[in-house]
Amino acid sequence: MNGRAVGSLWCQPFQMPIGRFLLPSENTLEVEVTNLAANRIADLDRRKVNWKYFYDINVVNRSYKSLDASNWPLQDSGLIGPVRLQAVKRIAIQQP
Repeated sequence: MNGRAVGSLWCQPFQMPIGRFLLPSENTLEVEVTNLAANRIADLDRRKVNWKYFYDINVVNRSYKSLDASNWPLQDSGLIGPVRLQAVKRIAIQQP
C-alpha cells in the first residue's frame, strides 16, 4: 500500500486491515500474486527439474517412496475474483 509492504495472505479469509497505511489523499494498492506450491512442484517434476536437493531430509510421498508430482492435476491458484477495499469503519486520517 503506497509503496509499503502490508503483509502476506495465504489462507482464508484473505483479509487484512490497512487503515494505518492509508494517506489522506490518493492511495495506491499493489497486489503481488503467486502460484500454489503444489502447482510449482508438479511443474518442476513434469519438466524433470531437480528441486529435491535437500541435505538433511528426503522428499517422499505418503508411502515413503520418492515423490513424483508430475501427474498432479493443477489446482486453482492466483487472484480469483476482484480485489476490494471494504470500509469497516469511517476514520479521519491525519496529515503527517
